[in-house]
Amino acid sequence: MINKDKKKVIKKYIFISFLVFAIVISILLTIKYNVEGDKEMPYTLNKITIRSTLDATDNQSENLWDKNLSQNNDIVIFIGKNDNVKSDAKIKSVKITNKFAEIGPKKGQIKMYLPTSNEANKTYTNHGEDCISVDVEYLGNVFNNYESREIAEDGGFLAFRISNEDIAHYVSNEDTEIAYNKSLLEKAGVSDEDIKFTLTFDLIIETSENTKYKGTVKIDLPVNNFENSGIEYKEITDLNNVIFKRIK
Repeated sequence: MINKDKKKVIKKYIFISFLVFAIVISILLTIKYNVEGDKEMPYTLNKITIRSTLDATDNQSENLWDKNLSQNNDIVIFIGKNDNVKSDAKIKSVKITNKFAEIGPKKGQIKMYLPTSNEANKTYTNHGEDCISVDVEYLGNVFNNYESREIAEDGGFLAFRISNEDIAHYVSNEDTEIAYNKSLLEKAGVSDEDIKFTLTFDLIIETSENTKYKGTVKIDLPVNNFENSGIEYKEITDLNNVIFKRIK
């Protein structure tokens, strides 16, 4: 009788031990997935390029210089095949959602514009629809096409502009010429800190197998302080902090 009771106790402890072990393994795998993301996704975020510019629009007045200052950031996102995963899946679509300035600028108003042309230097016009509060979708196709919002289904790129408008109003009748750099901002009473902000958005990649992966991207804008030029450029290739997870 005693031996039978001991056997029952031993079996009970063995069962509990296996159960605890299974729970611990499950927790560790969940933590690893949350930290590293999905390593089996067929496409990955390869690179982000940013072109930050200092711009202005003229106002009709009797002053020699009368301009509204703005700051534009042209962002290109590159998505490529995951060389570590064998898959015949194509890109079905890429969505940009939940866009907002996590840390907003002290001056100006953030807006988002989409390309209106595939021609260089004519890609954007800051007169279209402000898309900062709506989801943007690029559909997979044979080639990349900004104008029709299409991304190459075997890996390609998409683009959008984040604009900080109405930063300041610059008026002068004394300057014989102006330079589009930090000095123009200073003349308009704007500092580096006034126009800095952090853009946050979700990137959702859907494949032809109807599998979706979502990652959150954060970018500090503009990419520099326009010390000597009104154009600054940055390429981001270290994107390990963007964790993609499978979603329904």
